[in-house]
Amino acid sequence: MRDFFLLDADETVLDFIRSSRESLRFMMQALSLPYREEDFALYKRINDGVWREYEQGAVTKKRLHTLRFERFFAQRGICADAERANEVYFTKLCGTGYLLPGAEAFLRELRRRGSVLLITNGTPQAQYGRLDALGIRSLFAGIYVSDEIGFAKPDPRFFAHVLASAGVGAGRCLVIGDSLTSDIAGANAAGIPCIWYDPQRKEAAGAVPSAVAYSYEEIVKIVDEGRL
Repeated sequence: MRDFFLLDADETVLDFIRSSRESLRFMMQALSLPYREEDFALYKRINDGVWREYEQGAVTKKRLHTLRFERFFAQRGICADAERANEVYFTKLCGTGYLLPGAEAFLRELRRRGSVLLITNGTPQAQYGRLDALGIRSLFAGIYVSDEIGFAKPDPRFFAHVLASAGVGAGRCLVIGDSLTSDIAGANAAGIPCIWYDPQRKEAAGAVPSAVAYSYEEIVKIVDEGRL
């Protein structure tokens, strides 16, 4: 019986894109920098790439924070202080929390079926700040942040720590997340079945989900069927 759900945060239940878009616009305006609506797509592409480097151990979390803005400003041809930009952006992000549509009802459905453990590579201040802004910390039986553990998804040591801390074996666990490179690849490495949450219907590559769900309802159905 799988009754411990290791659930990713950003873009699985938290609307990180909305929070990030608002925070980027706020930062650019606060620093009197020219901002265009299409700038977010550029920033997101750069930020996603730097996060992949972090998952691979190529950059530290501290370096990630400024590197993304250095690359963004270089692409935009803007001369600005990347460290100050990150400070303003990050402060705004920490208090800008949104749930994806249907996420709260989904979380409550999972709680009816077992324990929900939030697993995230996000920075602690941003993750806890947004959870507190939403008032949903109590929905989780445990919250596991890579910076506090010392290992980041997809490192199997991250998952080993979560299981040890929760006092549960892999046989009772199910990883649920939207990222193939961190959630699904990590679950594969740790030997834990996983559901890839893929509402955008992307093409799977580089990792092998045990099941694919395109909606929260499908995730709950897979859980209820007990086929993983």
